[in-house]
Amino acid sequence: MISTTGTGVGSDEEERRKRLEEMVNGFIEKVVKTFRLDKIVLFYTDETKEMVELIKSNVDINVDEVKIAYADDFNLCFETMFKAMKNYSTHELFVNYTYGTKTMSSAMASCAVFVNAHLICVAGERKGGLVRSGLEKVSIFDPYGFRDTITLEKVARFFNTHNFDASISEAQNLKGFDRKEDLIKFLMAYKLWDMFKHEEGFRMLRESWKSINFVDKNDVKNNLDFLGRLIDKEKKGDVVEAYKMKLLDLMENAKRRIEAGFYDDAVARLYRATELISQILLKLDGYDDPIVLNVNDMSEKDWKIVEKFEKFAEKKDDKIELKLGLMNKLELLSEFGVDLAIRMKDDSKLGDLLRRRNESILAHGFKPILEDDAKRLYEHLLGYVKEIYGRYYEKDFERCRFPKLDVLR
Repeated sequence: MISTTGTGVGSDEEERRKRLEEMVNGFIEKVVKTFRLDKIVLFYTDETKEMVELIKSNVDINVDEVKIAYADDFNLCFETMFKAMKNYSTHELFVNYTYGTKTMSSAMASCAVFVNAHLICVAGERKGGLVRSGLEKVSIFDPYGFRDTITLEKVARFFNTHNFDASISEAQNLKGFDRKEDLIKFLMAYKLWDMFKHEEGFRMLRESWKSINFVDKNDVKNNLDFLGRLIDKEKKGDVVEAYKMKLLDLMENAKRRIEAGFYDDAVARLYRATELISQILLKLDGYDDPIVLNVNDMSEKDWKIVEKFEKFAEKKDDKIELKLGLMNKLELLSEFGVDLAIRMKDDSKLGDLLRRRNESILAHGFKPILEDDAKRLYEHLLGYVKEIYGRYYEKDFERCRFPKLDVLR
């Protein structure tokens, strides 16, 4: 049991002393004897030391004393109390904040939130502002609402900075939040989406989003629309349109990595986005990646491809397979006369930024990617993405943007 202490109140010393003794008797009868305590910890000031001595003289339980230097300094009270309470954090704690100054009581109650303690208040019928002796009642409750609000703020902060594992971990600590399971499912949905697990993310988001009231529902509806259409296009075999939507998703994913400070990861995704553009262009020209040709049914154009990239050709039975890297795909598309590929191949700025990726730790070197390089590649690539995506670029980019959580909205 951890408790504040008081002085007693009265119009004269005799009445004050009587009130103090009644407080102590009420504490012993209604609190000490109600719980099976192995220790009492009393926070006191010079003015409340008298109550400490009265309690000690009337109980046979070990009593620890912690002095508060100034009872009206909230920060001092909180720091002193919290430091002391942590020493008892392995025990089941009951915190009685009934006595003392309002500052001491509020600091004590605040500390209880952070050490997972039960709060106790000795209340009852009052006369002259004081609880009448013999009519005391003990109220016991857990400050879940206070603690959960703090936890939800942490969940939102982690989610909004794209640290999905940390947001889920924090959500697991919620005690009285009645939508906990839906919230965890909601957070997991975006984690899965961030990992490009679109179907799983879509399913979990669809099951959970309606009960989360601290997110813009229109943003989530847009996300569901985007994911639903992407999944539908994949199932229908509309490869080009599915690739285009994945391209936007990759760009937005890279942007989140930039915002989180993971520039190597961001550029790796931007490189993949650049390659995806080349794959879309190949598909529009009638070729998959890798390119697979039937030797019994090859056009003049097919033979030219094999001739030019013979060293990448691998024959399997009656099939020829060519696995081309990004620059080789752009070179091939340029020979086909694809304008976008020609401009990308000849884009020295794009080439320079992509070489930074090749020198990074996630590719072939050890040079860390700088924030400025990641941002410049992202902004530079957006122009090509917009061109290949078409008329719904702006709307769909908005639809694949993750929402923000605002617990205090």
